[in-house]
Amino acid sequence: MKKFLFLNVCIVFSIIINLQSAKSQSIATYDNLTLSPNSAWYGSDNSGGFSDAGFFFENSFTDFGGGMFAWYGFAYSNKTDSVTNGYTNQFSSVTGNGALNSTNYAVSYINYDWMNNYQMHPNVLRFSTPKTISGFYACNNTYAYFSMLNGDGALAKKFGGATGNDPDWFKLQVKGYRNGNMVDTVNFFLADFRYANNAQDYILKTWKWVDLSVLGNVDSLSFGLTSSDNGAYGMNTPAYFCLDNFNGVNPYLSVNDINNSDVQISIYPNPFADNIHIYSTSINTKSLIIYDLNGKEVSRKEFSSQNATINLADLTSGVYFVKVSGSDFNHYQKIIKK
Repeated sequence: MKKFLFLNVCIVFSIIINLQSAKSQSIATYDNLTLSPNSAWYGSDNSGGFSDAGFFFENSFTDFGGGMFAWYGFAYSNKTDSVTNGYTNQFSSVTGNGALNSTNYAVSYINYDWMNNYQMHPNVLRFSTPKTISGFYACNNTYAYFSMLNGDGALAKKFGGATGNDPDWFKLQVKGYRNGNMVDTVNFFLADFRYANNAQDYILKTWKWVDLSVLGNVDSLSFGLTSSDNGAYGMNTPAYFCLDNFNGVNPYLSVNDINNSDVQISIYPNPFADNIHIYSTSINTKSLIIYDLNGKEVSRKEFSSQNATINLADLTSGVYFVKVSGSDFNHYQKIIKK
């Protein structure tokens, strides 16, 4: 028992230290960037990008005259239009605000290079020194959301098709690099219609956390978008997504939640193959909830003993967040399925 308690104390202290470090590190919230009401900055000054919290978000802008322009990269916005469909609403989030009800947020538009067979040209974020990025909040852009929800004429299809059974998807891919070599990729689905039960299909309409800490120390990140809907000119789904609180504090790991009682929890092994073992000093009935990196609940178990073995063989390999709860405590932890 002492061994388990010591292990748990180490885990808790490690999480608290990491969270306190995250709170003191640079977080790009975009709230200190000046905007007129209901407006957006998208590079028309040809500055090549903007800075926030020590991060430089690259941008490219071309003015064709007569009110016609092209841009790609990162923009920032405080637009609140969450209901208007179409290209003219390309700088709004589908929530009508930023994450955690903030005013400002960033918009990312991925360029598809027409000179090179419409290949995706990912947006890149570089750092002066390698660092571990905790993650960011993501949600759909209003233009992209309604294109997937209703279709966009001859430009893009309605996700799910006429019957709702088409296995459509829209995926954000964040790749981490160090010294020019790709370290790993985090995949985040902005829409997913591949479920056997159509009731589980979704087009993301809220801000969800994208965990990047699994990439470890990186010196650059690339952001790309792929879709099941493609044509002769590349991806048909509008190549936009919104982001906020870049390098912020992971909402699934809270110091207050971990430290809210004297109950000690040990979850091991980590990484695990099929089973995890849970030791608790609480005698109360407990629940175990597993969330994927989208924040979606993927498993729920109940147990009452202080020593429990939980089978999670049905989970695919990857990173998850686990919440163990009782009447007198909540405990959050990241786990990895091998």
